[in-house]
This record gives sequence, structure tokens and C-alpha cells, in this order.
Amino acid sequence: MYAGQPVEDRQRQRRARFLESGLTVFARDGYANSSVGAICKDAGLSSRQFYEEFTGRESLLLELYEQIDRESRDTVTKALENKADASALEIIDAAVRAYVESIGSDPRKARVALVEVVGAGPKVEKFRLELRRVWGSLLAGAAEDAAMHGEIPTGDYEMRVLAIIGAVNYVVDAWSGSDPRAPLDDVIRVLSRVIMGAVGA
Repeated sequence: MYAGQPVEDRQRQRRARFLESGLTVFARDGYANSSVGAICKDAGLSSRQFYEEFTGRESLLLELYEQIDRESRDTVTKALENKADASALEIIDAAVRAYVESIGSDPRKARVALVEVVGAGPKVEKFRLELRRVWGSLLAGAAEDAAMHGEIPTGDYEMRVLAIIGAVNYVVDAWSGSDPRAPLDDVIRVLSRVIMGAVGA
């Protein structure tokens, strides 16, 4: 116990504060221009406390990226499961909405996960490519299921899925950081048609 609170709880709260501040600083200043000092200042904590939780900025970025990606992927997976018996367009609409709302509703998340991780170093790049493969497998599986039901043509979806990922992420990043934002339904409508065109070609 410390100040009437379990030490483990205080550590979890401190780690959460560093993650929140890392999200803010990386999005605001850019990962390349950020510093541990700026993160600590935003969190109201010391550099000693920071290094008790993380080995450096890179480990903080990796944990943030993994957290954002996991949350968005879980949301999309659930949306796909809930629409398993729907039409291909309804499935795509639901998945796109789930993704955009998860990663795009907070401009900081979109900036960090879609922009700042690119070129952040070999370790981050390796992890980014691993996550892209996971997304590719998830989306290709959904497309193959739709093809089995005769909704779209059969075929090799590997390259098409890469094109879809690039298009969706570019649009989500641009939409998330714009002011004013276009209506979410407009974004989903455009992306759904782009995806339908790619998988239905």
C-alpha cells in the first residue's frame, strides 16, 4: 500500500498516464520530434518514473500502436461476426464503420497508428508489417467467405486487400485530422464502394 492505495494500482495508473501523454505528444509533435521530457511534462510525472515503465520512446510507441490496432481489429472482427448472414455491401459497411469509429474518432490515434509509426525505426517497421499481415488475413478471409456465398467473384485477394488497406487508412487519416470533418456516413459510403469495387472486380 502507498497513500492508501495498492502499489499495483498506482503503477497501472501511472503507466496509463504515460500512454495517454505519449499519444498526445506523438500526435502533436511527431514521433521524430518528440522527447521523453515532453511526455513526462504532459503526464506530470518524472523521467525516473517513465524509465521504470518503458525502455524509451520506442517501447512506448510500440505499446500504443499495439493497443490502438488491437482495439480497432477487435471492433471490426465483432462487426463482421454480427453481420455474418448479411449481404456483402452490408458487411463492408459495418466493418468500415467499426474501423473508422474506432481509430478515426480520436485524431491522435489515427495520427499515431497510421502516420507516426511509418519510418519510426526497424523494430517498429517490422511490427507494422506484421500487423498489416494480420489485417490482410482477416480481410481476405471475409472476402473469401463472401465469394463462397456467390456475392463476389472468387480469386486471389492478397493484392486487393493491400490496396484496400492503403486506401482506407489514407482516407481515415485525412478525415480524422480535417476541420470541419465530412459526415461519417459520407466517408463510409465512399470507402464501402471503393472496397466493393476492389473485391468485386
